[in-house]
Amino acid sequence: MTSTPRNAAVHPNVHPDAPKHKQEGDHSEIPHPPPEDHEHKPAQKPIPNTGWRGPIPSQQGGSGEEDFMHKPPYEWKSEGDLFQPKYYSQCWCGNVAFEFHGDPVDAKHCHCRQCQHLHGAPFQWAVIFPKTSVRMVKNKENSLHFFSTQRRQGVHDVPCKVSCNVCRSPLFDEGRNTVLAYPSSFKFPDRKVPLDFQPTAHIFYSERVMEVPDGVPKWSGHKGESELLPELTTQEGYVIVYTGNRSRH
Repeated sequence: MTSTPRNAAVHPNVHPDAPKHKQEGDHSEIPHPPPEDHEHKPAQKPIPNTGWRGPIPSQQGGSGEEDFMHKPPYEWKSEGDLFQPKYYSQCWCGNVAFEFHGDPVDAKHCHCRQCQHLHGAPFQWAVIFPKTSVRMVKNKENSLHFFSTQRRQGVHDVPCKVSCNVCRSPLFDEGRNTVLAYPSSFKFPDRKVPLDFQPTAHIFYSERVMEVPDGVPKWSGHKGESELLPELTTQEGYVIVYTGNRSRH
């Protein structure tokens, strides 16, 4: 059996419209985001009218929102039934469930160390929905659980993480204006992931513990606000990417 060197050529499936910036060294082609993702050409999707008539709940952050459990993204009534569920997610045991109106406005993989630690995984996969496009439809035995990473306490203090208190499945992060939902909890027909759930970027790739040669742009920090990085390097300390048969000695 022949061995394949770690710096063997890898040909990722780069977006067909993504130009490349060539630097010196192995694996130094940096796929740039497609034109619609360029910082000078924002492609923000409009927030849909889902029948919520009040201000966005917890928009100022913190824990001061009164009766937040009867406001988006929890149990709330859509005026005129404008909220049209398209997606459904639930925790592993089924005690907590949410429905989502429309498609996510973006999707990403986050490699920051906090996401690695909280998810017990090399990186997080999340899709972004407006908060008023999310609604809770099940909370059996009051299983909904909140955790504030800022206060390090199990309280609703925005931004906070939302999960099930029974099976401990993470469901989403509640932000001031949006919800970062985890597609692994969604129930897709035939288990096929829709195109709008495909990540458009890896963020905080500078904190990665493994390299992902998928051709999706890799940002050192936030998308569009940091440096684009090569997706493969010869540096030590990352999980080895499989590139073919290897011999074991």
